[in-house]
Amino acid sequence: MASPATAQTRTNTLGAPDYDDPAFWDAKFATGRDVGEWLNSGEALLDQVLHDLERRPVHGRPRVLHLGPGISQLGAKLRDEYVDRQWAPNGIVNVDFSAEAVRLGQERERQRDPSQAMHWVRADLRSWGDVSSLTRFAPFNVILDKSTIDSIATSRNYTFSSMDNLHHACPAIRETLPCHPSKTLSPVELVALQLVSLTQKGSTWIALSYSTSRFDDLEFLKKYWTVRSRTALRAPGGSVSSSAYTPDVFHWIYILDRE
Repeated sequence: MASPATAQTRTNTLGAPDYDDPAFWDAKFATGRDVGEWLNSGEALLDQVLHDLERRPVHGRPRVLHLGPGISQLGAKLRDEYVDRQWAPNGIVNVDFSAEAVRLGQERERQRDPSQAMHWVRADLRSWGDVSSLTRFAPFNVILDKSTIDSIATSRNYTFSSMDNLHHACPAIRETLPCHPSKTLSPVELVALQLVSLTQKGSTWIALSYSTSRFDDLEFLKKYWTVRSRTALRAPGGSVSSSAYTPDVFHWIYILDRE
Protein backbone atom coordinates (compact mmCIF):
# COMPACT_ATOMS: atom_id res chain seq x y z
CA MET A 1 0.00 0.00 0.00
CA ALA A 2 1.61 3.25 -1.11
CA SER A 3 1.55 5.81 1.67
CA PRO A 4 3.95 8.38 3.08
CA ALA A 5 2.86 7.43 6.57
CA THR A 6 4.24 4.84 8.92
CA ALA A 7 1.65 2.11 9.34
CA GLN A 8 1.43 0.92 12.91
CA THR A 9 1.38 -2.80 13.52
CA ARG A 10 -2.07 -4.17 14.24
CA THR A 11 -2.43 -7.24 16.44
CA ASN A 12 -5.01 -9.57 14.93
CA THR A 13 -7.53 -11.20 17.24
CA LEU A 14 -7.15 -14.96 17.01
CA GLY A 15 -9.79 -16.30 14.63
CA ALA A 16 -11.08 -12.85 13.64
CA PRO A 17 -11.71 -12.29 9.91
CA ASP A 18 -9.18 -10.09 8.08
CA TYR A 19 -11.73 -7.60 6.81
CA ASP A 20 -8.96 -5.14 5.87
CA ASP A 21 -7.13 -7.69 3.69
CA PRO A 22 -8.15 -7.91 0.00
CA ALA A 23 -7.00 -11.55 -0.13
CA PHE A 24 -9.68 -12.40 2.45
CA TRP A 25 -12.41 -11.02 0.17
CA ASP A 26 -10.86 -12.41 -3.03
CA ALA A 27 -11.10 -15.91 -1.57
CA LYS A 28 -14.72 -15.45 -0.44
CA PHE A 29 -15.88 -14.04 -3.77
CA ALA A 30 -13.95 -16.55 -5.90
CA THR A 31 -15.33 -19.54 -4.02
CA GLY A 32 -18.88 -18.23 -3.69
CA ARG A 33 -18.71 -18.33 0.11
CA ASP A 34 -20.23 -14.87 0.45
CA VAL A 35 -23.87 -14.04 -0.25
CA GLY A 36 -22.90 -10.49 -1.12
CA GLU A 37 -25.05 -8.48 1.28
CA TRP A 38 -23.17 -7.04 4.25
CA LEU A 39 -25.38 -6.06 7.24
CA ASN A 40 -28.51 -5.88 5.06
CA SER A 41 -29.71 -5.34 1.48
CA GLY A 42 -29.26 -1.58 1.76
CA GLU A 43 -32.72 -0.54 0.52
CA ALA A 44 -32.96 2.25 3.09
CA LEU A 45 -29.49 3.42 2.11
CA LEU A 46 -30.51 3.46 -1.56
CA ASP A 47 -33.56 5.58 -0.73
CA GLN A 48 -31.32 8.14 0.95
CA VAL A 49 -28.96 8.26 -2.04
CA LEU A 50 -31.80 8.78 -4.52
CA HIS A 51 -33.41 11.44 -2.35
CA ASP A 52 -30.10 13.30 -2.25
CA LEU A 53 -29.54 13.06 -6.01
CA GLU A 54 -33.07 14.17 -6.88
CA ARG A 55 -32.59 17.47 -5.07
CA ARG A 56 -29.49 18.29 -7.13
CA PRO A 57 -29.19 19.85 -10.60
CA VAL A 58 -27.41 16.76 -11.93
CA HIS A 59 -28.23 17.33 -15.63
CA GLY A 60 -28.84 13.66 -16.39
CA ARG A 61 -25.55 12.26 -15.12
CA PRO A 62 -25.29 12.28 -11.35
CA ARG A 63 -21.98 10.92 -10.11
CA VAL A 64 -21.97 8.30 -7.36
CA LEU A 65 -18.88 6.65 -5.90
CA HIS A 66 -19.84 3.25 -4.52
CA LEU A 67 -17.30 2.12 -1.93
CA GLY A 68 -16.56 -1.59 -1.53
CA PRO A 69 -19.53 -3.03 -3.45
CA GLY A 70 -18.11 -6.56 -3.45
CA ILE A 71 -20.74 -8.79 -5.05
CA SER A 72 -23.70 -6.96 -3.51
CA GLN A 73 -26.74 -6.23 -5.67
CA LEU A 74 -26.95 -2.68 -4.34
CA GLY A 75 -25.03 -1.17 -7.28
CA ALA A 76 -27.24 -2.96 -9.81
CA LYS A 77 -30.33 -1.64 -8.02
CA LEU A 78 -28.90 1.87 -8.18
CA ARG A 79 -28.27 1.49 -11.91
CA ASP A 80 -31.90 0.38 -12.43
CA GLU A 81 -33.05 3.51 -10.61
CA TYR A 82 -30.80 5.58 -12.88
CA VAL A 83 -32.40 4.03 -15.96
CA ASP A 84 -35.91 4.71 -14.63
CA ARG A 85 -34.96 8.39 -14.22
CA GLN A 86 -33.20 8.57 -17.60
CA TRP A 87 -29.86 9.22 -15.91
CA ALA A 88 -26.67 7.84 -17.43
CA PRO A 89 -25.55 4.77 -15.40
CA ASN A 90 -21.94 5.39 -16.42
CA GLY A 91 -22.00 8.07 -13.74
CA ILE A 92 -21.74 5.25 -11.17
CA VAL A 93 -18.21 4.18 -10.20
CA ASN A 94 -17.79 1.01 -8.13
CA VAL A 95 -14.44 0.84 -6.34
CA ASP A 96 -13.21 -2.21 -4.44
CA PHE A 97 -9.79 -3.44 -3.30
CA SER A 98 -10.75 -7.02 -4.13
CA ALA A 99 -9.48 -7.87 -7.61
CA GLU A 100 -12.03 -10.69 -7.78
CA ALA A 101 -14.97 -8.38 -7.01
CA VAL A 102 -13.80 -5.97 -9.72
CA ARG A 103 -13.28 -8.79 -12.23
CA LEU A 104 -16.79 -10.11 -11.65
CA GLY A 105 -18.26 -6.61 -11.86
CA GLN A 106 -16.46 -5.77 -15.08
CA GLU A 107 -17.53 -9.09 -16.58
CA ARG A 108 -21.19 -8.25 -15.98
CA GLU A 109 -20.88 -4.73 -17.35
CA ARG A 110 -19.23 -5.82 -20.60
CA GLN A 111 -22.60 -7.18 -21.69
CA ARG A 112 -24.10 -3.70 -21.64
CA ASP A 113 -23.99 -0.68 -23.89
CA PRO A 114 -21.21 1.63 -22.57
CA SER A 115 -23.76 4.35 -21.79
CA GLN A 116 -25.63 1.86 -19.59
CA ALA A 117 -22.59 0.28 -17.95
CA MET A 118 -21.20 1.19 -14.56
CA HIS A 119 -17.47 1.62 -14.04
CA TRP A 120 -15.49 -0.84 -11.90
CA VAL A 121 -12.08 0.17 -10.55
CA ARG A 122 -9.71 -1.70 -8.24
CA ALA A 123 -8.34 0.64 -5.59
CA ASP A 124 -7.38 0.55 -1.91
CA LEU A 125 -9.01 3.56 -0.26
CA ARG A 126 -6.13 3.78 2.22
CA SER A 127 -3.63 4.41 -0.59
CA TRP A 128 -3.46 7.89 -2.10
CA GLY A 129 -1.77 6.40 -5.15
CA ASP A 130 -4.90 4.32 -5.74
CA VAL A 131 -7.44 6.96 -4.74
CA SER A 132 -5.86 9.59 -6.99
CA SER A 133 -6.61 7.35 -9.99
CA LEU A 134 -10.30 8.01 -9.34
CA THR A 135 -10.01 11.77 -9.80
CA ARG A 136 -10.72 11.36 -13.53
CA PHE A 137 -14.32 10.53 -12.57
CA ALA A 138 -14.65 13.25 -9.92
CA PRO A 139 -16.20 15.25 -8.44
CA PHE A 140 -18.81 12.88 -7.06
CA ASN A 141 -22.18 14.14 -5.86
CA VAL A 142 -22.68 11.24 -3.45
CA ILE A 143 -20.51 8.58 -1.84
CA LEU A 144 -22.42 5.34 -1.20
CA ASP A 145 -20.93 3.23 1.58
CA LYS A 146 -22.65 0.07 2.86
CA SER A 147 -20.37 -0.75 5.80
CA THR A 148 -17.12 -0.56 3.84
CA ILE A 149 -15.90 2.01 6.35
CA ASP A 150 -16.56 -0.60 9.07
CA SER A 151 -14.17 -3.01 7.38
CA ILE A 152 -11.59 -0.27 6.94
CA ALA A 153 -11.93 0.60 10.63
CA THR A 154 -10.43 -2.79 11.53
CA SER A 155 -7.19 -1.76 9.83
CA ARG A 156 -4.15 -0.23 11.52
CA ASN A 157 -3.52 3.42 12.34
CA TYR A 158 -1.14 5.57 10.28
CA THR A 159 1.40 7.96 11.75
CA PHE A 160 2.68 10.97 9.83
CA SER A 161 5.74 12.76 11.18
CA SER A 162 8.00 15.62 10.16
CA MET A 163 10.28 13.01 8.54
CA ASP A 164 7.59 11.85 6.13
CA ASN A 165 7.57 12.93 2.52
CA LEU A 166 4.17 14.64 2.47
CA HIS A 167 4.65 15.46 -1.21
CA HIS A 168 3.12 12.03 -1.96
CA ALA A 169 0.20 12.43 0.44
CA CYS A 170 -3.27 13.58 -0.55
CA PRO A 171 -3.87 17.37 -0.64
CA ALA A 172 -6.05 17.38 2.49
CA ILE A 173 -3.25 15.74 4.50
CA ARG A 174 -0.61 18.05 3.04
CA GLU A 175 -2.72 21.06 4.01
CA THR A 176 -3.43 19.85 7.53
CA LEU A 177 -0.45 17.98 8.93
CA PRO A 178 2.45 20.49 8.53
CA CYS A 179 1.05 22.20 11.64
CA HIS A 180 1.30 18.90 13.51
CA PRO A 181 4.88 17.52 13.43
CA SER A 182 3.71 14.04 14.38
CA LYS A 183 0.14 12.85 14.09
CA THR A 184 -1.56 9.47 14.10
CA LEU A 185 -4.68 9.04 12.01
CA SER A 186 -7.19 6.25 12.39
CA PRO A 187 -7.91 4.41 9.13
CA VAL A 188 -11.38 5.99 9.04
CA GLU A 189 -9.88 9.47 9.26
CA LEU A 190 -7.23 8.65 6.66
CA VAL A 191 -9.89 7.56 4.17
CA ALA A 192 -12.12 10.55 4.96
CA LEU A 193 -9.27 12.94 4.14
CA GLN A 194 -8.48 11.12 0.91
CA LEU A 195 -12.12 11.29 -0.21
CA VAL A 196 -11.95 15.08 0.00
CA SER A 197 -10.17 15.19 -3.37
CA LEU A 198 -12.97 13.19 -5.01
CA THR A 199 -15.77 15.48 -3.82
CA GLN A 200 -16.65 19.15 -3.61
CA LYS A 201 -18.42 21.42 -1.17
CA GLY A 202 -21.98 20.15 -0.84
CA SER A 203 -21.20 16.53 -1.75
CA THR A 204 -22.71 13.89 0.53
CA TRP A 205 -21.30 10.74 2.09
CA ILE A 206 -24.08 8.29 2.98
CA ALA A 207 -22.87 5.35 5.05
CA LEU A 208 -24.45 2.34 6.70
CA SER A 209 -22.58 1.16 9.79
CA TYR A 210 -23.04 -1.21 12.70
CA SER A 211 -21.31 1.35 14.95
CA THR A 212 -23.07 4.05 16.96
CA SER A 213 -19.90 6.17 16.93
CA ARG A 214 -18.20 5.50 13.60
CA PHE A 215 -17.38 9.14 12.85
CA ASP A 216 -17.09 10.48 16.41
CA ASP A 217 -14.03 12.23 17.87
CA LEU A 218 -12.04 12.39 14.63
CA GLU A 219 -10.21 15.70 14.83
CA PHE A 220 -9.21 16.21 11.21
CA LEU A 221 -12.33 14.65 9.67
CA LYS A 222 -14.36 17.50 11.17
CA LYS A 223 -12.44 20.03 9.07
CA TYR A 224 -13.93 18.61 5.86
CA TRP A 225 -16.98 16.54 6.85
CA THR A 226 -19.96 17.32 9.10
CA VAL A 227 -22.26 14.57 10.36
CA ARG A 228 -25.71 15.88 9.44
CA SER A 229 -27.67 12.94 10.80
CA ARG A 230 -27.37 9.50 12.37
CA THR A 231 -30.52 7.39 11.98
CA ALA A 232 -31.20 4.06 13.65
CA LEU A 233 -32.25 1.19 11.38
CA ARG A 234 -33.49 -2.07 12.85
CA ALA A 235 -31.15 -4.87 11.80
CA PRO A 236 -32.58 -7.89 9.96
CA GLY A 237 -33.45 -10.68 12.39
CA GLY A 238 -32.25 -14.25 12.17
CA SER A 239 -34.20 -17.39 12.97
CA VAL A 240 -34.58 -17.86 16.73
CA SER A 241 -36.76 -19.91 19.00
CA SER A 242 -40.17 -18.33 19.60
CA SER A 243 -39.58 -18.71 23.33
CA ALA A 244 -36.23 -16.92 23.31
CA TYR A 245 -35.92 -13.22 24.05
CA THR A 246 -33.58 -11.40 21.74
CA PRO A 247 -32.89 -7.68 22.16
CA ASP A 248 -33.36 -5.35 19.22
CA VAL A 249 -30.21 -4.73 17.21
CA PHE A 250 -29.78 -1.55 15.20
CA HIS A 251 -27.58 -0.41 12.38
CA TRP A 252 -27.02 3.26 11.63
CA ILE A 253 -27.33 5.39 8.53
CA TYR A 254 -24.93 8.34 8.64
CA ILE A 255 -25.23 11.33 6.34
CA LEU A 256 -22.13 13.51 6.17
CA ASP A 257 -21.86 16.79 4.29
CA ARG A 258 -18.64 17.92 2.62
CA GLU A 259 -17.59 21.33 3.89
